[in-house]
Amino acid sequence: MVQRLLFFLFIFSSFSVYSQIQGPPPGILDYYKCDPEGDGVEVFDLASHFLFPFNVSGEEASNYNPLTFYLTEEDRNNGVNPIADPSNYVNISNPQKIYFRTYAINPGAYVYLEGGEFIHASQIPSPNLKNTLILCDDNGNGFNTFNLSKSREEILAGLDSGIYNLNYYETLVDAENEVNRITNVTSYNNSTNPQKVYVRVLNRFDETCYSIVELDLKVQGICQDLEVFLLPLLPPRPGFINEYRLYVNNLRDDSSISGRIQFNYDSFLELISVTEVGAGKTITNISNGFFLDIDNLSPNNSTYVSINIKTPISVPLGTVLVSEAVYLGTDYNLNNNYSRSTQTVVGSYDPNDITESHGPDILYSDFSNDDYLYYRVRFQNVGTADAINVSINNILNAKLDKSTIQMLTASHYHVFTRTDNQLNWKFDNIHLPSEDMDEPNSHGYVYYKIKPLAGYSIGDIIPNTAEIYFDFNPAVVTNTFNTEFTTTLSSKRFNKADFSISPNPATEMVELKFNKIATNEVHVNVYNIQGKLILNTNDTLQNNAIHINVASLESGMYFLKIGDGKNEVTQKLVIK
Repeated sequence: MVQRLLFFLFIFSSFSVYSQIQGPPPGILDYYKCDPEGDGVEVFDLASHFLFPFNVSGEEASNYNPLTFYLTEEDRNNGVNPIADPSNYVNISNPQKIYFRTYAINPGAYVYLEGGEFIHASQIPSPNLKNTLILCDDNGNGFNTFNLSKSREEILAGLDSGIYNLNYYETLVDAENEVNRITNVTSYNNSTNPQKVYVRVLNRFDETCYSIVELDLKVQGICQDLEVFLLPLLPPRPGFINEYRLYVNNLRDDSSISGRIQFNYDSFLELISVTEVGAGKTITNISNGFFLDIDNLSPNNSTYVSINIKTPISVPLGTVLVSEAVYLGTDYNLNNNYSRSTQTVVGSYDPNDITESHGPDILYSDFSNDDYLYYRVRFQNVGTADAINVSINNILNAKLDKSTIQMLTASHYHVFTRTDNQLNWKFDNIHLPSEDMDEPNSHGYVYYKIKPLAGYSIGDIIPNTAEIYFDFNPAVVTNTFNTEFTTTLSSKRFNKADFSISPNPATEMVELKFNKIATNEVHVNVYNIQGKLILNTNDTLQNNAIHINVASLESGMYFLKIGDGKNEVTQKLVIK
């Protein structure tokens, strides 16, 4: 009776694990080949790669003929339709499983051995741009010791980290030629300040597939980096309570942070409660908001509070509501210290949607190259049974810079991947209850930020749409959210783009110059970083400007609240 060697393939990470019934298992990994064109098609030399993929002794191996390759398991089992030219095989899917068999010259224990492995046409890696690594100038000399490996997670965000290696170099030429690699990656001392390091991101299975990205290093006096962002979980509806989450992230690698965040909700809204206020967090209520004091938030850690806010029945549909959060402390990166949520009051809503936190219009003059767009994709199981798996596909518009994407948070455990401009989130075994079973827990979301490509201009519109899959059902296609860069906002609200502050930092006198305002009367309150009111003034505009004497203020960071009698906006001021 003919004996066969059978192998059962299980996929685990990027490796193949075989369970044998009898005989030796294959001892070779999948075949990866670089695909510079990115079309998923390459020419593979199967004969050279799969020389003899069985773990047997050399003497035993010599008793077998060269491998024969097949496209299907059935053809291999029947020994028909072999691949005619295995040295120049062009794949028909990516990845694709190739089946092979070899016959014994002098049959002994086995007449033949057989197996199968995957071939992959690998795209050149498309890594993300890493934010600057910042360390404190502890010795006052501009030098410190960096752990470069901490950049790995952000550079490979959305990519399969299991198939990529990162090597670090001091010059671009060294990175391109793979010479003089930095060996002390976890304890690298910068040689200049600031300094660029070049990271070669390469496929560990085919090192001809690589990309090079720049990593900036900087040693400075102010090295604290605290990020805040607001995330509304549902759209506002008259008579209903909505939950906002105020997230606080310590982006420092080496020190804890304590500080104060001010949250202000729209004057149309009513604050019901603030929850998730555990150890290290204190809430102090103020008019139309509160102070959140954070105590010793550890490095690379995140926390949040839940804010339950009611939209009164009297608020008309279509009303634009703006809530804001701002960090009041000293920080090296002011761009991530402020977060605004702009939402429109609705009567009903689609529970599967995509929105951007700025709203549909962004003032071109108020948006810099350091600013991000913040997208939230929501989903809800409105079926009749729990959803075992949920998946989200999101193809980025060409006007978005795919290399700048950063995942912020999500409702459930997930695996996030990015293939070029295609984003995917997999919530396997989420068991999301249906709306009928458990309405509060039938919802989920993902929240990420990304920059538009440089060169955007007034009138540019960036659309974004997502597809949501519940188990094997057809995709639920969300709305298309359009973001337009404009010269004016459709909302009548007073905002940061309506005025400028100069100089900033200041020493004696500050000028507030207004581009447009509904009235000539302006009030300004100046708070210190503890939230204490230091100065307040009500002035009449002269040539569209007012002046504030700040000579009495001590050096440090201050918080200006500027209003025109109807709306208010906050801005930071640094006193030298």
